Amino acid sequence: MKKYQSLSLSALFLTAIAAPLSSAQAAQVTLSFSNLSAANGAALTPIFLALHNGSFDAFNAGAAASSAIKSVAELGDVSGLASMFAASSAAAAGGISTTVTASVNGFGPGVFLPGASGSITLNLDPMKNRYLSYFSMVVPSNDRFIGNDAPTEIELFDAQGNFTGGTFVENGSSIWDAGTELDGAVGAAFAVGSNALDNPAQNGTIQANYDFTAYPGLPTPAGYNFTNFPGANTPLLQISAVSQVPVPGAAWLFGSALPLFGCMRRRSTTSNLSA
Repeated sequence: MKKYQSLSLSALFLTAIAAPLSSAQAAQVTLSFSNLSAANGAALTPIFLALHNGSFDAFNAGAAASSAIKSVAELGDVSGLASMFAASSAAAAGGISTTVTASVNGFGPGVFLPGASGSITLNLDPMKNRYLSYFSMVVPSNDRFIGNDAPTEIELFDAQGNFTGGTFVENGSSIWDAGTELDGAVGAAFAVGSNALDNPAQNGTIQANYDFTAYPGLPTPAGYNFTNFPGANTPLLQISAVSQVPVPGAAWLFGSALPLFGCMRRRSTTSNLSA
């Protein structure tokens, strides 16, 4: 009987330390965003974030913009994207979304002026929130935005659940034209004297476009004139992901199993002495 008890405890010990090796631990991740545009350059509206399993694909280059992309590209309104994400399989699988505003050098409702930055800290599941997608309007413009076309472009965790994070920089070549509105001062958002609700329709498709020459020197409500246009290789947005990863599950469970191991040793010793 005593020998049987020792074997049973050994089996429990091995199960305890082996079981959690395949499970990933949640991590607290700080995501920071900085507008790298030089003075008098492009600004960015508050940034919509989706943390998901890789299945949230909000748009495709060469296709017509959805109403959600149209809203963020023309008005900086991310409510449509929030609704799209909430109804997606990515959200059903445990994905989360939020919006980040500029807390340093921000303007109005958190617009990222040139040099502005903002951050947010989230508790992320390495599997459910493995990838980051982001969306923001580039202003002044009629319908320019930035965002990752490929939903798996920015990976925060690898397939084993290890935090990878890092720093990502998007250049002017990453700017998209939603193809929903003609370029020009009429209807341009973030331009003094222009009504962003004016809609000179274009009926085009989403294309890469960093040409802002249709907005020469437009005055902005932030008090500067838009004269520093982004080029293809001009740094525009920096995204930094830093995590304080908790102790892996295997480590703490191994520690909790040590008293059990000691118990096994004591019982085995007792068994040998009484034999």
